Amino acid sequence: MSPNITIVVSQFNKEISTKLLNGALEAYKNIHGNTDSVNIIKVSGAFEIPGTVKQVIDNDENIAAIVTLGSVIKGETAHFEYISSSVTDSLSQLSIYAKIPIIYGILTTYTLKQAIERADSNQLNKGGEVMQAALDSMHVYKNISN
Repeated sequence: MSPNITIVVSQFNKEISTKLLNGALEAYKNIHGNTDSVNIIKVSGAFEIPGTVKQVIDNDENIAAIVTLGSVIKGETAHFEYISSSVTDSLSQLSIYAKIPIIYGILTTYTLKQAIERADSNQLNKGGEVMQAALDSMHVYKNISN
C-alpha cells in the first residue's frame, strides 16, 4: 500500500511551484506507480505553509509525511528575509515535535533565474528531491519507532 503523503504548496510564484509540484508527484509515481495516496493542499504563499502543516498534523492521523513546496525570491525590500526566516523557523519547530517527517522544499533564491533552474525537470528538480527525502525519512522514522 502506498503511503499517504500531503504536499502543501504555495501558489505565489506559481510557475515555480507548479514545476516543483510536478517533480514531487513524478518522484512519488516512479516509486509507487500512481499518486492516489498524495493529498495536495494549495495555499496563497509561503507564509501560510507552516499553519497549514500544523492543521494537517493535528487533524490527519493517517498521514505518513508532509512535503512543503514553494519559492521566495528576493526583491528590493526586506520582505524576503522576514518570510524566509519565519517560514524556515516555523517548519523547523514543527518538524522537531511531529511524529512524521516534514520536508522543507521551499526555494529561497536571489533571482527568478535561480528558482527556475532549481525547479527545472531537465535538471535537478528540487520537488523530486524533497519527495525522495520524505520517502527516505519515513523509513528512518519507522525503523526508530520499532
